[in-house]
Amino acid sequence: MFRYVSWLYIRHFFLIAFALAFFFAGLDYMQNVSKLSGFNIKILYLFYKGSYALDLLFPITLVLSMIVAKMALIRSNALVSFYALGYSKKEVLRPFIFVSFILTAIYISLHFTTFVNSEQYAKSLLDKKKSFSVTRNLFVKYNDSFIYISQLVPAVKEAKDIRIYKMSEGDLSQIIYGKSAKFDGSKWLIEDATIVTKPHVKGLSKEGLRIERKDVETLVGFKPKILTSVFEGKKYYTIQDAIDALNLLAEQKLQTSKVRSIIYYMVVSPFFAISLVVIFFLSIPPHARSANLLWVSFVLTGTTLFVWGVIYLLYRISLSGVIMPELGTVAAVTLLGMGALYSYLFRTAR
Repeated sequence: MFRYVSWLYIRHFFLIAFALAFFFAGLDYMQNVSKLSGFNIKILYLFYKGSYALDLLFPITLVLSMIVAKMALIRSNALVSFYALGYSKKEVLRPFIFVSFILTAIYISLHFTTFVNSEQYAKSLLDKKKSFSVTRNLFVKYNDSFIYISQLVPAVKEAKDIRIYKMSEGDLSQIIYGKSAKFDGSKWLIEDATIVTKPHVKGLSKEGLRIERKDVETLVGFKPKILTSVFEGKKYYTIQDAIDALNLLAEQKLQTSKVRSIIYYMVVSPFFAISLVVIFFLSIPPHARSANLLWVSFVLTGTTLFVWGVIYLLYRISLSGVIMPELGTVAAVTLLGMGALYSYLFRTAR
């Protein structure tokens, strides 16, 4: 029974996932095909758009495939047969929980890779750019310094026209100028930088400005992607990048709500689908005589879209800083999890 139900669920999941991703990518492709040149570019664009659609619609697909799989069990009388053979509701439900958990774990693990950049890659193909756009006019706080970067090119890990303003006891003590800086994997190196040191002058006989030239290291741990994502407001993070950004912002005593929102959205929000799988499975009657299955499917599908929309709305609100991330996505998924646990423990006994 476990293998049969699991395979039925997996089969419907991949069918629905492919259909939704292809539909989403196909509509976008038809709108933008005239802007794409070359067969390979068009295939890559479809692939990236399909990946982005899968990233966006994955939780919905988990729930919809459960609904379709259970309807198939009901129409073939397999579900009633399982109950007649002595299988309990919990035993029939477990394959759905197991498969949805494994698929969700795989989905979350993909966010440790460049899978999260699918939309960005598609945009770069559409704009006919070989690399990501240049980020301009960044202003960053780092320890006791303020750093201005005129241009940042993440693709080559290079910053142009960089200036560092060091503060001491609330006063400007040093300015560092550099034409360019390179990221070596852990820190930024400004070659042949001009360093202007302003001493605390207490008299005319004291030393004035001191100017020297040498290499300077700065922004330890600030990867180019973290700089562009955090300080330009973009959200193209892998989970590891988001964790690194969270640690860096916490060290600099800067606001971390935006990064926390992104982490919760990637790691916590997908689990709402497992909760809906449990709740909806127990809400669908075991045979077609007791309810209109078409109407039940329509209502549950609409409810799935509504819940997904609310969770996404809470994510966007917490991303803007209106509410704490913990009161947005995390609270909603926790409430659904509690509802699913209650259903599993008490509604399966009937």
